[in-house]
Amino acid sequence: MTTSPNWQRKLLLVFRSEKRLNAGKIIKNYEGKSFDEMKATTLTESMCNIGALTDERKSTDLENHLNNLKYQSLGESELCFYHNTLIILMRRKYKIDYIFAEFERLWLAESDYLLENLSLRWIVSACDTFIDHSDNTHRAAILMTVVTLMNTLRVYETKNFLQRPVDADSMPLIPEKTAMLYAGDLPLYNGLTYFRIGTDDSLRNMRKRYYKFYKADKLATNMLLAVFEKLQHTDSAFATLRALHKDDWSKWWLD
Repeated sequence: MTTSPNWQRKLLLVFRSEKRLNAGKIIKNYEGKSFDEMKATTLTESMCNIGALTDERKSTDLENHLNNLKYQSLGESELCFYHNTLIILMRRKYKIDYIFAEFERLWLAESDYLLENLSLRWIVSACDTFIDHSDNTHRAAILMTVVTLMNTLRVYETKNFLQRPVDADSMPLIPEKTAMLYAGDLPLYNGLTYFRIGTDDSLRNMRKRYYKFYKADKLATNMLLAVFEKLQHTDSAFATLRALHKDDWSKWWLD
């Protein structure tokens, strides 16, 4: 097996060091702050270095990256930003065990608040973090369901975007196709059928099975159900079908 030349190893070490530079100082800024105090603090422009904003995708500098993120998070609470900062530090491999312990403590103490105030992007990132670092295999398995659900939906929405006209957002549903899906099962592929709008109970049954995970892990199940419910109230394929559903018994969303 060949080894990298010394200059390549040194370059890699410098790159990794830059990605974590000043991480200790960043964490120290939160020492002595309670979760309640951070919840009560709203991010404002005065808390950002506007002159240092850069292209987030090109910046390896940790402080610049977090400054960009803070600017994108204006109006949110400091606690949400703190949560997202912990995830970024773990992605950059800074004291993973220590940071994950704090991340887990935050979720155990403030799960209701985080699920209500974090965007789906950061809830899914939290699920990824638990999957990557938790020793609780039940929790990781349940949260993998969240990630699978979201990635499947994003792939579907991307395919739909690629195939529809640019102004398709203003286009109504095709009445003939809607009527066909109300009338009966239509074949999709490999034995599957399209969702039978109006009466299909597969999503209701899926949600009921999600509830069974409570026996294994309450936190992870709350995260899964919160994500699933949020999808019913956003501009997603789930919301489209929800608007067309008629059968109250088989509904899969909460009132």
